Amino acid sequence: MAYLKFISMSFQRSISYRVEYFLSVLNAFLYIFIFTSVWRTLVPETAEQGGFSKSQMVAYAVLSTLIKASFARNESLLASRVRSGEIAADLLKPFSFPLMYLCDTLGASLYQLMSRALPLFIFCYFIFDIRIPVDTGLVLRFLPAYALSFVLFFLVSFLISSMAFYFVDIFPFWIFYAALITLLSGAIIPIDFFPPTLQQVLLFTPFPYLFYFPTLLLLGKPLAMGYDMFLLRYVILIAVMGTLVALSYRGGIRRLTIAGG
Repeated sequence: MAYLKFISMSFQRSISYRVEYFLSVLNAFLYIFIFTSVWRTLVPETAEQGGFSKSQMVAYAVLSTLIKASFARNESLLASRVRSGEIAADLLKPFSFPLMYLCDTLGASLYQLMSRALPLFIFCYFIFDIRIPVDTGLVLRFLPAYALSFVLFFLVSFLISSMAFYFVDIFPFWIFYAALITLLSGAIIPIDFFPPTLQQVLLFTPFPYLFYFPTLLLLGKPLAMGYDMFLLRYVILIAVMGTLVALSYRGGIRRLTIAGG
């Protein structure tokens, strides 16, 4: 019940910042408008680019942006507590701080999904004339991938946040991470546009599993592997990232104790 309360509190906190909400919706729409305009210009009407038709590229730009917009980033929660020393008090409380961090991120993400992503999808569906092959099988294939991509997104974010135990300022890590996400996750450019060798290398990294593959599933495009192997790769990546997070977090806690925090 305590963790459900964390989700509820995070959701309610997100609701209270109304100006920030409208700005975030406007920001997401501007991204969509820019990307769809670019792809409408670059992709010929009667040809395909990177295996995508013009209408598919427009749909890809909208859907990948909305999936990205539905994931909340909680960059300052751990870092601010480490910097202020509040983490010492958090560790004495009867709950797991990493699970609290997960619930806080989940609550904010649920809010962004319902208040930003879904309304913008309905709006863009009519404005940009998006056509996606919606059926039960597609939804059942997409939802597990979407949930697993959120878990993977959270683990990568938590790993970067845990660097606060070792460095005074972790802002450069977030800048570098944002650059990698922009370039390699398929949030802007589909992985199909990259050289084949780079595509194969990226399949062993978390980045294309964040936004690229879930978007392909929504579009009904074939994956680079079987669906079972696709889900297995998610599980492997989550296990690897979870191990790195556990090592970094526990090492940070030990470091904090030694330093007298």
